[in-house]
Amino acid sequence: MSTTQTTAAPPVSQSAAHIQALQARKRRELINAIILYAGVVLFALVTLAPIYWIVLSAFTPITELFTTPLNYLPVHPSFINFETVAQIVPIGQQFMNSVMLSVLSAFFSVAVCLLAAYAFARIRFPGSNILFLALLLSGYLPTIAMVIPLFQMFENLSLLDSIQGLVLLLVSFLMPTSVWIMTTFVRQIPIELEEASQIDGANFLATMWHVVIPILRPSIATLFLINLVSSWQEFFLPLIFSRSNASATLTLGITQAAVNPQYQTVAWGNEAAMGVLVITPIFLLTLVFQKQIVEGLMAGSLKG
Repeated sequence: MSTTQTTAAPPVSQSAAHIQALQARKRRELINAIILYAGVVLFALVTLAPIYWIVLSAFTPITELFTTPLNYLPVHPSFINFETVAQIVPIGQQFMNSVMLSVLSAFFSVAVCLLAAYAFARIRFPGSNILFLALLLSGYLPTIAMVIPLFQMFENLSLLDSIQGLVLLLVSFLMPTSVWIMTTFVRQIPIELEEASQIDGANFLATMWHVVIPILRPSIATLFLINLVSSWQEFFLPLIFSRSNASATLTLGITQAAVNPQYQTVAWGNEAAMGVLVITPIFLLTLVFQKQIVEGLMAGSLKG
């Protein structure tokens, strides 16, 4: 008696359905990728187009700036706008004022917020959470609402039209966000490290210097750079509290460069040239230290 063995073939309908599902998933992935890259390109255009137009206007003579049709590439590039700005605005003095203001504001804001953040992260006292919340909420107060009382107070203290007065103002405005960021970093440090240091006989300052600060070094550097950029681009506070070139910054030079007696109109070429002078240092600084900034920010999100 012979038996016949037959091999069952896989169901064609299931195999076809599986292939269709794979094709549908690939189509969805392709559509999502197209949407993502289109969004990135659109964001890049919206972000970079104004910067490109500022640079183009800075190197274009005013007689060619508003020709019809518009020129999207420099036809006769020139440094005439920069030469005009150099005659109107004391660029050197304002540049030094901006450097001093930015560096001092970033340094003192980081130094003060480090101590405050350590206190909020490690010391428990009645009302600490309320005080921390009040500090955060103070950062959301509109600056325009505090200008008049601050102006009167600084006038009484003889701090108007001075770098030290502007540094004090910027440090106070940078504090809420800086303390919040640094408190998050401090809380991620294992407290056992500090306890071991104290057991070895280290006091508070030694523990901060040899344990806490080395661990927080990337975060401190990142916060310093962020506050440096924020201080450099500050316009409103110097506009109100600076009365002369003794404390005027490059951002105020943009308003001074707007005058064009020859054409009796706003000198857009001069404005663009000053904009390039203001943007370039921060652009180069961010370009050089972008890796450190990203690593410092990611350090706080990956630990814990």
